[in-house]
Amino acid sequence: MPDSPQERDRPGQISLLGTASTMGLHMVSGPVVGGGLGWLVDHWLGSWPVGSGIGLLLGMAAGFRNVWIDARYLARVNAEADAEAREREAQTARPKSVQKPRRSLVPDSASLREQERSAEAAEEDALREDEDLAALLASLQAGTAAPAESRAAGAKDGGQDVRS
Repeated sequence: MPDSPQERDRPGQISLLGTASTMGLHMVSGPVVGGGLGWLVDHWLGSWPVGSGIGLLLGMAAGFRNVWIDARYLARVNAEADAEAREREAQTARPKSVQKPRRSLVPDSASLREQERSAEAAEEDALREDEDLAALLASLQAGTAAPAESRAAGAKDGGQDVRS
């Protein structure tokens, strides 16, 4: 059921289909009616080909005029429906500020350099931690490590105790 008065006044799909189907009837009925009226004039005045020819041409012009009017009406109704659909779509779409920026499929040189630096820094940190852990294990095995160092190393490794 239409909610607003504008929706009630707007023609439905069946009405638009009816308008489109009458366009063909206008192309046929205009020349038939014009030619018939011209024939009647010819019969009344006794000027056989002139009235029929003029009536036929006027009927064709009237048919084309009616088709033109119907085509403009259909175009206007479709344009209004498209505008309403775009407006509804714009209201339901997310604002652009919320949308995530698109990432390029081919990274540029600056982002490649940044990725290389972060990978090198992570690798250096891992090597440093491995070296520190190896030194601590060696000192624990030798018996020269203080108990405080082993607790600090355990805290650094996620709380696991290092035992020999």
